[in-house]
Amino acid sequence: MEYVLPGIPYLKLRFVFTAPGAAMLPQFKGSMLRGAFGHALKRTVCVMTPKQPCENCMLRGQCVYTRIFETFIEGSPPPFLKGVQTAPRPFIIDAFDEQTEYEKGRELTFDLTLLGTACQLYPYVIFAFHKAGEKGFTARSHPFRLQRVLWHDTAFAAAEEKADGRKILYDGATQTLLDTPVPRPPEPTNDISLPVALTFLTPTRIKFNGHYGMEFTFRQLVFKMLRRVLEIAHFHIPEAQPDWDFHDYLVAADRVRITGFNLHWQDWHRYSNRQKTDMEMGGFAGEITLEGEVEPFAQLLKISEVLHVGKGTVFGLGKVEVKSEKL
Repeated sequence: MEYVLPGIPYLKLRFVFTAPGAAMLPQFKGSMLRGAFGHALKRTVCVMTPKQPCENCMLRGQCVYTRIFETFIEGSPPPFLKGVQTAPRPFIIDAFDEQTEYEKGRELTFDLTLLGTACQLYPYVIFAFHKAGEKGFTARSHPFRLQRVLWHDTAFAAAEEKADGRKILYDGATQTLLDTPVPRPPEPTNDISLPVALTFLTPTRIKFNGHYGMEFTFRQLVFKMLRRVLEIAHFHIPEAQPDWDFHDYLVAADRVRITGFNLHWQDWHRYSNRQKTDMEMGGFAGEITLEGEVEPFAQLLKISEVLHVGKGTVFGLGKVEVKSEKL
């Protein structure tokens, strides 16, 4: 069957900081970076008093902070989000740097992906991380200097035959933007060869039948991936027309079998400043193998590499990689 997915323009940025002195950071930095970014962004762009709650602020529909970091649902919500106040956030932090001890001059590197209309707001994002580094990371306020920001240009990678295709966007020494990045959606594809392996690289938190777990069918996984694509399109791509009539697409997913389960549960904890408590954020990681009629889902799997899947994607959870000879 043919089901058309909305295109999700995205912009992938790589941030490179250096430590001006010795510092200790957690191994898993997604939560730390997300919190520092949110505080810095709000301090940078908010024109109201600190006591003004975002949820009833008269400017919340036009505010850069709420558009990126605390996206409220305006008007009628899409299916599956009735009764929920906020929408999926249009950014993903991929903090692959697991170093914990930083001596003077050591680099701290991570990626941040902006989605849809949030791509236009990259100068605010860069400046907010610049200020977050100045203030310092963790409760001990370890300062870090933003040296440069690079962006991933797929056209540049193809033309120059460079594997990563990264170009310098921002120079920290002069605090200058050096380029104009162009967001692009994942390349359309339905060309895929069996077997297909899906590797979950970071803890993936998905509720199946009301509980977090790691026993699921391909149809259940497709539903979670598809819902994320449609919700991002609904809230962050004004011109998109998401097709919520996907029953036949899910039925087609029943023709795909998971023939290899090599998953394990990986616990991860973070401290929530908002709730003032430790939170358990465990999920499954590892690999599954797919057999059957996978072709109709090639594009969905490719988009999910960009969007991640499940809860906690802003921290970098739910990162998935598709392995196939033709993908």
